[in-house]
Amino acid sequence: MGKCNNRRKFRNLCNDVREVARLYFKALQSANVRSGKYDLNMAVYSQAYQGEDVHKLYISKIENAFRLLDVDSKRIINNDFFFNNYKFWWLSLYSTATYYRLKRVAMCRFLENLA
Repeated sequence: MGKCNNRRKFRNLCNDVREVARLYFKALQSANVRSGKYDLNMAVYSQAYQGEDVHKLYISKIENAFRLLDVDSKRIINNDFFFNNYKFWWLSLYSTATYYRLKRVAMCRFLENLA
């Protein structure tokens, strides 16, 4: 995934965030926990964890990255990648240009928070 910059292709950003969401739900299922239940210290390297703890560490890292986002970014990441409410959920909130500008910012910030 790496560092995000404004020259990265929009489609690549979408694919990266979509993959994070897929792995998040896979880790939730593998760890058999509910989101938000665990708050792990991210200063500890993942190599220190075994089995289910690796999934919990990944879950925590994603949730912490999400918590650092502003309100618009959280809304976009949540609706577009994690819960896919409906295709044009944003029409009553943003113009098309504003939505795509905010979506790019949201994806970049989210990916940067994960790095």
